[in-house]
This record gives sequence, C-alpha cells and structure tokens, in this order.
Amino acid sequence: MEDIKIFEYKEIDLSNSMLVVAFPTVGLISSIAGNFIVKSLKLKEIGAILSKHFMPVTVIHNSNPSPPVRIYAGKKTCGPDGNCEQLVVIISEFMPPLEIIKPLGDKILEWADKKRIKTIVALEGTNALGEMKDKKPKIHGVGSTPEMNNLLKKYKINKTKEGMITGVTGVLLYEGVIMNRDVLCLLAEAHVSYPDSRATGSLLEKLDKMLPEIKIDPKPLYKEAEEIENNIRNFMAQSKPTAPSLPTIPTQMYG
Repeated sequence: MEDIKIFEYKEIDLSNSMLVVAFPTVGLISSIAGNFIVKSLKLKEIGAILSKHFMPVTVIHNSNPSPPVRIYAGKKTCGPDGNCEQLVVIISEFMPPLEIIKPLGDKILEWADKKRIKTIVALEGTNALGEMKDKKPKIHGVGSTPEMNNLLKKYKINKTKEGMITGVTGVLLYEGVIMNRDVLCLLAEAHVSYPDSRATGSLLEKLDKMLPEIKIDPKPLYKEAEEIENNIRNFMAQSKPTAPSLPTIPTQMYG
C-alpha cells in the first residue's frame, strides 16, 4: 500500500460519519450518483487518494483542477436512522488499474478506521438482464453484517443471493465481513454500453428513502444526473489522447 496515499488538505474530524464510495462501474452509475450527491449537498473537497498507478489526468470542476480520485465531506445528518453526523464521499470518474484494486480497498478501510467512520456505502451498477425499455431499473443490495442486511429488509431492497461483485466494492464487502464492519452495497441494473442516468436516478431515489435526513431532492434528479453523465462522457473522451490503456475487470453479476 506504500504506492497509495490518502492526502487530506487539512485535518478534519470525521468520526461518526458515513462514507459513500463511488468508483466507476457498469453504466457509470456510481460516478454519476457520487457527483450528484456532492453537487446537490454542496460537499467540500477535503482531500484526495494519490498513486502513481492512477490515470495521469486532472479533473476540472467549476474551473478548479482536482486529482482523479477525490474526497468530499460535509456536516449532514445521515446513515441508517440518522445516526451519523457527517457524510463523506470518495469519488472518481476512472477505474483504478486491476493490480491496485485490492490495496486500494485495504487503504480505504484503513483510513476509515483511523478516521472512526461508522458506515460504508458502496454504489454500483450491474448488468441488466433482458429488455429494460420502459421499465424502471431494479435496485439490489448486499450487506456485510446482520445490521446492514436488516437495513435492506427494512427498505424492501432485494438482497443479492448469488453472484459476484468485483473491484473496490468487492474488496470492501468481504473485508467488511472479516472485520465485522458495516459495509452496504447498492446495485442498480444498468445498460452496459453507455452511461445510464436513468438507472442512477432509481439508485438515488432508493438512497434518499434510506437516508431521509440527507434529503436528496428527487425533482431535478434525473435532469442533473443526465448533465453529470454528459460531463463524465466528456472527461473520458478528453483523456483518451494522452491516457494509457487500462486493464479491464469483469463486470458485476447478481442473482
């Protein structure tokens, strides 16, 4: 993990907070959702995750240059039953290289323990099975502890019974089981071939019900998700001329 560093612009007390992890996946669900949460809740950029293995790119938001993996935070009553005092978001528009996914997941968990973060929620997209036209994307979930699974039951989210979740979320989930740490993954069915703001909207609507104290306004949700989707498309297109190709990982599966 020495090649991965978490850099905080200044020391902030993040104890008793909820961490949302949003690395890109199927349909760019997590990146679109994470950007929407940061924008709509006006969270402040407080740090970054740095590694020589990350794509050499600067992301520009509102004329401000930022690293490809960023950390945002803000005072928000959140978490299951409103038992967290702050919301933290780790977000990127680019998938980390395959060889550092495990150490990256471990580094995030190590940092979360150091900062005394209470709950981790990972946002994911999963391959849609069958025709999705005119159908609202389904939301599935999986938890690392009985408490997280009870949360899925409370909000009537279908539990993933069989399948595989890859990437950073996969690491967070199984390490959460080993460490008896509260990790929740929410998966939205999405189109594989293009960014899916519609599926992102369904995921955020469900997250809004689970975390009512955050109060994500559903009215502009789909419009803003589409705008964020277009921005991410542009980021990816602009990075192609100078960025090296990255190894791919298997897409998420569920059952």
